[in-house]
Amino acid sequence: GWVVDKVEDIDAPGLVASFLRELYMDRDDNVPPRVLVPAWPADQAVLEEWLSTVRGSRVRINVPARGDGRRLLQVVEHNAREAFARHKLKRASDFGSRSRALAELGDVLGLPIAPLRIECYDISNLGPTDKVASMVVFEDGLPKRTDYRKFEIKGVVGQDDFASMEEVLRRRFARLRAEAPQEESVPGAAKRPRRFAYPPSLVVVDGGRGQLSVAERVLAEAGLDLPVIGLAKRLEEVYLPGQPEPLLIPRGSEALFVLQHIRDEA
Repeated sequence: GWVVDKVEDIDAPGLVASFLRELYMDRDDNVPPRVLVPAWPADQAVLEEWLSTVRGSRVRINVPARGDGRRLLQVVEHNAREAFARHKLKRASDFGSRSRALAELGDVLGLPIAPLRIECYDISNLGPTDKVASMVVFEDGLPKRTDYRKFEIKGVVGQDDFASMEEVLRRRFARLRAEAPQEESVPGAAKRPRRFAYPPSLVVVDGGRGQLSVAERVLAEAGLDLPVIGLAKRLEEVYLPGQPEPLLIPRGSEALFVLQHIRDEA
């Protein structure tokens, strides 16, 4: 198997069609009479005609709803998920790869140092009134799940993602200031700082220019000089302060892998 990068905003039918064209482009001797897929591809009739021509006999594309075909597709989907999980784990468990990825991410974003602690914030609307924000933390390129947090949005009426993001960031960075280690008058009496006392070396907010502007304002009002970016999940577009156009990090780069890993956790 192989891992496919989604490089454009494309729906499931378009993705299946694109994959089939790529898969069978140069495999005229390996086109089966029946192709099982998880979703009907765009231009199904055109694809079937092309595959039939390549094979030299009729080819049908089918989305199995029951029976052996459905069970086979479920096995394939299960195996694909496990293979992708192993792929991510292999990359993440390599310390050298993580170090290079963080250094590359720092260079791409113009940071003075590699972002060893990254905090990512995402808003989830659970209904017309209920909203929850998640805080995901990565340290040294790996998830630090003991530092993950969920925030119930309390002061926002309706589904206002900008106001919700502002609330959770204000609460988090108020905790940063409150829990920052203070100098003690008695030698050796300093307490170990709590988890919220550690400042991130990079703040990532889920969203584009609007969410980034909210984060910039909150940090400025809190008197905190922390790097912050907006990450649009669909195409991993990165929004930087002061830049009108999003940054597109090259596909296959280690820096993009870090952001994709964070996106998947958030």
